[in-house]
Order: sequence, then C-alpha cells, then structure tokens
Amino acid sequence: MQVGRKARSIMAPWVILSNFLEKIYIQRSLILNFVARDLKARYVGSFMGLFWSVIHPIVLLVSYTFVFKFIFGIGAPPDAGTTSFSLWLFCSILPWLFFQDSLQRSSTIIIDNGNLVTKTIFPSEILPLVVLLSSFVNHLIGFAILLCIIFFVLGKVSFFILLIPVYLFLLMLFTLGISWFVSSLNVFVRDVSQVLSVVLTFWFWFTPIFYTSNRLTDRLPPKLLFLIHFNPLAHVVDGYRDCLLRMRMPDLNILAVLAVAALAIFILGGLFFRKTKREFVDVL
Repeated sequence: MQVGRKARSIMAPWVILSNFLEKIYIQRSLILNFVARDLKARYVGSFMGLFWSVIHPIVLLVSYTFVFKFIFGIGAPPDAGTTSFSLWLFCSILPWLFFQDSLQRSSTIIIDNGNLVTKTIFPSEILPLVVLLSSFVNHLIGFAILLCIIFFVLGKVSFFILLIPVYLFLLMLFTLGISWFVSSLNVFVRDVSQVLSVVLTFWFWFTPIFYTSNRLTDRLPPKLLFLIHFNPLAHVVDGYRDCLLRMRMPDLNILAVLAVAALAIFILGGLFFRKTKREFVDVL
C-alpha cells in the first residue's frame, strides 16, 4: 500500500502536467486566433504595421554599434567568424530580444486580460503562450534579415544552421516556463513585473552579447562564474554564433545540459501555473 501511494505521489505531477499540456493542445485554434489578434493589436492604426518589428531591432543594433564600435573602439573578436561587428552583434542580440520581449509582456498578460479570466471559463494558461508565439513571429522576421546579411557578407550559410531550430525550441521552452511563473505570480504580487525589469537589465549585461563567454570567464572572479555557466541565454547566444558565424559544431554536451534545464523550467513553470490559476478569480 505504501509503495502504491509513493508511486502515485511521484506520478501525480506528471499526470497534472500531461493534462495541462493536453488542454493547451485542444485549444490550438483559439491560440492561433489570439496570436493573430495580438499581432494586429500591437500595430493597430500604424501605417507601417508589422514592419515596425523590423525597425526596432535595427535601430537598437545601429545605436549599440555606434556606441561600442565607434566610441569605445570595440570590434568583433578574432574567433567571431566575421570581421563585421554589426553582424556579430545582430546574431548575438536576436535571441535575447525574443526572450526579453516575451517575458516582459507575459508578466502582465493575466492582469491585462482579467475580464476573460474572471468572467468566462477561459484557459488562462494559453495567454503567456500567445505572447510567446507573437514574439516568435517577430523573431522569424529578424532571423530572415540576419540570413540575408550573412549571405551578403559571408557569401554562404553553414550546414550547422539546421541546429538553430533546436536552440530556438529550447529557448521557447525555457521562456514559456518562466513566463508561466512570472505571469501567475504577478497576479498575487504586483511588484513582480517591476522586479523582472530590473532582473532583465542585469541578465542582459551578464549575457555575452557584446563579448565572448571566454572573455567574461577570464575576467570574472571564480565565485561569479556561475553567472555564465548557469545562464541558458549565454549558451543560446553562443549556439547562434557557432551555427551561423563560426560555422562549426556547437558543444553538444552544453546543448544537452541546456535541453535538460529548459525542460525542467518548462515543467516547473507549468505546474506552478496550474496550481495557482485556481486563485486568479478571487484575486482579480
């Protein structure tokens, strides 16, 4: 009897998560409709529409290039795979922008849609996923531009580009897990979205976007090396660079660790959201 209870207690989280994911799959048509609505709402009344998703990262890229290259005199590192600092920076910052945009918008998505959550039988777990998929569309646009630049500057694309969907999928799992966590927690503690902005600022500078991981590892005290080793975004950025610019096989051991970490965060975030969503109506 005790063995049976222990087995059920171990399997319970997996059963809950399985039901949770099945519910999301059933709502796939609703999710796609919400994604389309979200994309339209972001650019409603705008003359240039979705093209703003191209302008924003380019403006950011130009400003960072001007500051770091022309003012501080920083160029692409010797092992960058390119001498173009702008290309190296664009490849590095693209996955970060996807992560940052998804997480920031997801933090308030439950509160922003409180009328749906409280007044109807609505699957609130799809809201962070809608934000993620909406940001994913913008990321694909930016990635298409990046590929065009790579063709123009380097003249070719490596076979290792086939690993980019793997990195992107793991990044989406990781981002969605955190999004479920912060979006639900923000319902109960409204300071979470503000704290998240501060955390993302530090997270940005401790992600090797303007420098290489090896450079930061050499300069950081040993006690702070965990900021690189346990930073999934650092490994995603390095993976993008390896596959697109250095044109070499990424470290598969690190990729495996990244996969385990992303899956763990995805599962924990889903379980946390599943447990706390019952209280949304009372709080909202």
